Amino acid sequence: MKLIGRVAAVTAAALVAVGCTRVVDGAVKPAPGLPPRPLTGETVKKILLDEAQLSKYFGQSFREDPNSPPRFGDSDELFAGFSSDDVSPHECVGVVVEAEESAYRSGPVKQVAVEQWWNATDYSQDPAVISVDESVVALRAPADADSLFAQFSQQWQRCDGTTVTEDDPEGKLFSTHQISEVRVANSVLSATMHTRVTTPLRHARAIGVRVNCLVEVDVTFFSDQPSSAGIDLARQMIDRVSDLS
Repeated sequence: MKLIGRVAAVTAAALVAVGCTRVVDGAVKPAPGLPPRPLTGETVKKILLDEAQLSKYFGQSFREDPNSPPRFGDSDELFAGFSSDDVSPHECVGVVVEAEESAYRSGPVKQVAVEQWWNATDYSQDPAVISVDESVVALRAPADADSLFAQFSQQWQRCDGTTVTEDDPEGKLFSTHQISEVRVANSVLSATMHTRVTTPLRHARAIGVRVNCLVEVDVTFFSDQPSSAGIDLARQMIDRVSDLS
């Protein structure tokens, strides 16, 4: 989906308001002293957080995005179509767009899992979150994931303080995305992003790395209150990578 479509949708919502193993707790684990095994295949989908986990964390209910069903497959499932003609500066598109294809072009991507959630709590109850987007990108090996994470960290830090613009198909300005508060700590890269179309929206963005997987989170809020939600969810996801490895 083009960024225009994704931003327009959340804006509308805002306006409305391997080796030897052992078994531990039923899961196959590497034997003590052996490195974690890279995750592949259907296991990658298990890293994604479900509705119950998101509801517990945020204190509100969610539903799957009806216009964007869960995606699972190879690199073709990455979000594409964000050219330098539409988004500027293009080097910052990976901050604005979760699991963006050009950002991962230099990495040997094996599997991609994406799920998008929308608020399902009645607006009269004043829910905090409009939407949660989460994704997992499994690389060939842990070294590949670490290399990409280091690359993303450098890119995001260069983009700190930058305003990214996106034009509509007619070449007119559609939206702006102001990137700030970029930081890296404990295997999680995070940033705050303020998007403006017809109404301002605040996003908590985060990328985490563990074993051969990069996890991405984009939380869109109704309010402009500070939140560690992106970081917290990314840490939950990389902990799941450890549990499954």
